[in-house]
Amino acid sequence: DSNSSSSGWVIMVPNVIPDELVRVRIYRNHKTYSDADLLEIIEASPNRIHEPKCPLSTICGGCQYQHMNVQTQREWKREQVEQLLQRVGGLDLNSFPRVKDT
Repeated sequence: DSNSSSSGWVIMVPNVIPDELVRVRIYRNHKTYSDADLLEIIEASPNRIHEPKCPLSTICGGCQYQHMNVQTQREWKREQVEQLLQRVGGLDLNSFPRVKDT
């Protein structure tokens, strides 16, 4: 999921790459964020793959990053792991080595 927080409110939208301009439909509000469906990509990221290899990529969740090119997938996954280690684990990212690019 990607999110938008320019107003301080986070909106979680699957199959969107950060900095894309999209139209969404909010279907659920939580205490600190909302969930939304992607209706239209108005301005796609240059990192978007328009036809993922897996035909089930938009519905199964097992290959939820196939709409991104490989380098963007790696960056996004690394950022998510780092954020979790900081937020949930309370770890200082400077206290352990960074994951190397492959």
